[in-house]
Formats: sequence, structure tokens, C-alpha cells
Amino acid sequence: MAHEDEMGRASHMNEVTSPTTRKRAGLLESAMHKFFMRNAQVVDVEDVGAAFRVVTLGGESLRNAGWTPGNKLQIQLGGWVQRTYTPIDWDAESGRTRILVHLHSGGPGAQWAHAVRTGSECIVFGPRKSIDLTRLKSSAILFGDETSFGLAAALIGTVSPTSAQMFFEVSSVAQAQPALRWLRLDEAHVSARRDGEAQLTELEEKMLVSLQAQPSASVVLTGKADSIQHMRRLLRRVGVGANRFQAMAYWKPGKTGLD
Repeated sequence: MAHEDEMGRASHMNEVTSPTTRKRAGLLESAMHKFFMRNAQVVDVEDVGAAFRVVTLGGESLRNAGWTPGNKLQIQLGGWVQRTYTPIDWDAESGRTRILVHLHSGGPGAQWAHAVRTGSECIVFGPRKSIDLTRLKSSAILFGDETSFGLAAALIGTVSPTSAQMFFEVSSVAQAQPALRWLRLDEAHVSARRDGEAQLTELEEKMLVSLQAQPSASVVLTGKADSIQHMRRLLRRVGVGANRFQAMAYWKPGKTGLD
């Protein structure tokens, strides 16, 4: 799913750096991008309800790409603009991968997905490390939002833990349902965003039941940065150690470039 509201990963620097150091870092990043960039073509576009679109990318450069479920893929949208997605799946033999885009996010990624057509060319960067779904145990609990749907599908479709519980906060339950059905996530717990973050309280109560029922389950927290912090407090209260969960903020209001 798109990380844009949808967003690409930020480069967090904790120290004050000189212009020369920043320039060198920029040149190194540019060289790394060129080394890992792949030419791809849009081979299929499928609308899923009114708010989502599945885009299938293909190309010789996508064959044997070494994708691990949970990896991210960045798409160059022109200049330095790029957006990050978690592929639903990746067929290394045929060189195809699928991403889910939330069309109502309003960002550059959504604009690209609105305009893209079968046969369109694009440049992608990755796959690269993000959430590592191969670390999950036999059961898993995932929290997120619309930007997490692709990751959740990768979890169900590839890792297939014997017991997986999904919890999503969304802008509209009605708009999210077609995508959840398409991705085979019908059993997910979904709550619409409300004033006072009431949806988080509702989802927290349901997650607590799952955590108590599956005391050894792996936990994955994704989506909005502030919501992740809310759920991390829940994990601390019930004693879930750092070795049992992974967290990745995909977006934060007013900021670009988180993942």
C-alpha cells in the first residue's frame, strides 16, 4: 500500500552536518539510487472500489529481484519526487509485482495512480528492507491503516501465519471494504477515524483481547506515526518486549518522507 499519506522514508540526522557532508551524503544517495533503479512497465491496472487501485508492474529487471515479504518499493514520479509502497506480492520468475494505491490520499502517488495506464513506463527503486515478515512466528497481530493494506496482504498471502489478527483505522469503512475483500482481509477489525481518536480506543480494546489470547504472537505496528505511538503504549502496558514487535511509521500529518 502507498506510504504517502503515502510517504518515502526520511533520512533522520541527529547531528548538525556541514554543507560539504550533506553534499557528499546526497551524492552517495544518488549513486545508490542509480545502482538499484529498475525500469518497469505497468502491465495491468485494476480499480478496487472507488478509493483504491491495484497497479501491476512488470519487466525483465524485476526478475529474481530478491524480494522478501514486507520489503518496500519506491517509484520515481519525476525529479526528486518518489513514493513508497509495500508490494502485495512479487513473482520473481515472471518479473511482476503488485501494489495497492489509495486514490483519495491526494498526494503525488495518488495523482500518478489516477493517470497511469497499461503500457506506462516507470522507474522503481528496490525492493529494499522495511518490515521483515519472515520474522513473524506462528501467529501475528498487525495494526495500521489504508497505507498498511499491502503489507497485510503480503503477510496473509506469503507468510500465512496460522492465526493473524488485523486492526485498521481508516478514513471511511465503506471505501475500505472493497479493498479488504479483494485482498482477502475480510475478517479485519476496522474502525473509522473520529474526533478525539476514539477509533484508537476502540481498536486498542480489541487488540488487548487478541494479545491476551495469543501471548506469544508477533506484533507489527504501521501507518500513522501518532497512532503507532498510541499502540506502543499498549504493548508496554501488557509487557510485550521489543523482540516481539516491529514498527514502521508510513506517514505523519504535515510531513513528507517517513518511509
